[in-house]
Parts: sequence; C-alpha cells; structure tokens
Amino acid sequence: MISEILAFFKGEFPPRVKWEEVKEQILSTLEEERDGLAMIAPFEYDDLLTERKVEVRVNPYYSILAVDSREYYFERETGKFDGTAFTSNND
Repeated sequence: MISEILAFFKGEFPPRVKWEEVKEQILSTLEEERDGLAMIAPFEYDDLLTERKVEVRVNPYYSILAVDSREYYFERETGKFDGTAFTSNND
C-alpha cells in the first residue's frame, strides 16, 4: 500500500489513476488498520474504591497498563497483548 501511494506522488502511476481512488484506498486501509484498536492517553489514578493504583504508560515499543505492581504490555503498533511483569513498589 505504501509503495502505491509513493508511486502515485512520484507520478509513476498511469494517468487513469485518479486522486480520489488513491484517497479511498488510503482511507480504507487506515480504517482496517485501526479497527479494534483503542487509543488511551498516559495517566495515573488511585482508585479509592478498590484501593488500587492504575497507570498507563507508553514507550517507543509498548503501551503499558499497570495495576498495583502488575504490568500488562501491549505492542504500540498493533495493540496486541505481549505479556506481563511485576514491578517493585519501593520508590
């Protein structure tokens, strides 16, 4: 898909290919890629009801959901669950 977009902008596509067609293909691909994914901003929350600390962090590779000392790792690009870890609460 990326190669087709780059070819279009380089003028390498046949003249019969119109911008509207390329735009529809781009939008369709973007919608398919993000289908099922949710975006969430980093935050910290102390849940007084359950007495748990909830946190979302991001790094270049993962979105990390932390509940108390347990962390859940999700791939940044795909959102796919990748595993868990424990952290120390000794700050």
